[in-house]
Amino acid sequence: MVRNPIASVVMPVFNAEATLPGSILSIQAQSFGDWELILVDDGSTDGSLALANELARRDPRIRVTTQSNAGPAEARNTGIRLARGRIIAFLDADDLWHRERLAACLDHFARNPQAGLVFTRVAFIGADGQRAADASPHFSALGPGELISENPVCTTSNIAARSVLLDQIGGFDMKMAYIEDQDLLFRAVTGSGWTVEGIDRVLMDYSIGGRSRSADLTRTARSWRRFIARAEAISPDLVRPRRTGLVADFHRNQARRALRGGLPATALGFMTQALFTDPLILIRMPRRVGLTILAAFALLLPIPQLKEYLR
Repeated sequence: MVRNPIASVVMPVFNAEATLPGSILSIQAQSFGDWELILVDDGSTDGSLALANELARRDPRIRVTTQSNAGPAEARNTGIRLARGRIIAFLDADDLWHRERLAACLDHFARNPQAGLVFTRVAFIGADGQRAADASPHFSALGPGELISENPVCTTSNIAARSVLLDQIGGFDMKMAYIEDQDLLFRAVTGSGWTVEGIDRVLMDYSIGGRSRSADLTRTARSWRRFIARAEAISPDLVRPRRTGLVADFHRNQARRALRGGLPATALGFMTQALFTDPLILIRMPRRVGLTILAAFALLLPIPQLKEYLR
């Protein structure tokens, strides 16, 4: 009889031949070793599938399945259906886990039986391969209010969840090409009875430039509109009074993503939309708005003094 591992790691793979080995190596280097890795090839047209099969041949903990291109949400759902672990974690094929990440998540689950999903802090890696100065902030727990304007978890690669929770809420919305992680988190905190909790350690590197899907900001906006419509249907009293501010906050967050991807002109465009939608955003979050605008100009214009001020 085959013994089920404690943890299953689900990795969607689409044309990731260049980055796939590094992401898999970061799992193989985990201090906790009782895991399986499910690679779901989503119709790659490069050498990703052949590479995945070769890596699986060398490590029996790796399983490979393939499907016609259906998008990352459906690829993750395929992995969830195949997973045998009672904890299911996700890692994209261009992100990296730190050595203690899986152990830290499992320890948190063991000590906090009310927690259904956990996440850590994140280091941001730009298109140039350099790590940003600031990591994501720590949140001890998330509720609906923290999840309707932006995603404090940052990326699906930062999600580890009990399999029973994922079964309960039905996994990812396959109609969402982007924001599917924020949507899943919102449904987890509003409809599962479990808590969503953070660990105050930086335990993963999140790729935000180059081929990262987070760089496709226009398509992200379309998925966000679907998400906010669902959030309003679930929690109308929470969303409706704040809709204008939520739209503005979303554009500000898109500006921040554009900056991390080295797109200052795009960032200024999003900030213009944010201010046009809700000028009061300047009063609600003056420091965030001001620093975002200054950072965009610092990248756009050769002003050494401004860059030095923003360090």
